Amino acid sequence: MGSATVLSNDSIPNVLSDIVANESNHALWLNTLSLLEHLGSRKILLTQSSEETSEMILRHATEEARHALFFKKAARTIKPSFQWGYQNSALVRGTAARIYFAKLDTLVRRSLRKVFTDEKQFTYLAYLYTTTVIEKRAMVVYAAYDEILDKTGSPIRLTNLILEEEGHLSEMSSEMFRLDPGAKERLANLEAEEAKIFNRFWLQIREFSLN
Repeated sequence: MGSATVLSNDSIPNVLSDIVANESNHALWLNTLSLLEHLGSRKILLTQSSEETSEMILRHATEEARHALFFKKAARTIKPSFQWGYQNSALVRGTAARIYFAKLDTLVRRSLRKVFTDEKQFTYLAYLYTTTVIEKRAMVVYAAYDEILDKTGSPIRLTNLILEEEGHLSEMSSEMFRLDPGAKERLANLEAEEAKIFNRFWLQIREFSLN
């Protein structure tokens, strides 16, 4: 598979359909989603814990942790014997998933560091932008995944989770545009760069689904 291969969002349902068709792979995929939600919750708590921690931040961190638990339990719904943690053997391309998250975080921080010199403002905006870009990506994947779950008659549905993510996005968008006059252009640029990072990650997910 050449490094120049570019996948469109149209490839997402096809890859997920292949994964869902295999019980063991489906459980690994759910655990991978659990990992990504867990990484998000942990990152929020690590970077936003201070005397000024708001209700919004606590709610976001709590909901991300709850989503991680939801996906972890869903893996056991699909495969009752599934009891693993976040070892790479219990994930779909676990290293690639972690790299995706880390590279996106680095991308956002580098972009904002050039503009925002106040550390407190920089840290808060980094949280807003990183979470927004990741959750906008998650909405694309989750919507496609939920449609497949519905079509296959799966006992798992993502309806409530998607509604909560939509709520996150609305809150964070309001905060970004309040604090950053260049939010519209900056977010568009970050999303364009995220697409390249996600493409490299999704190529590995597709490779897994074909094995």
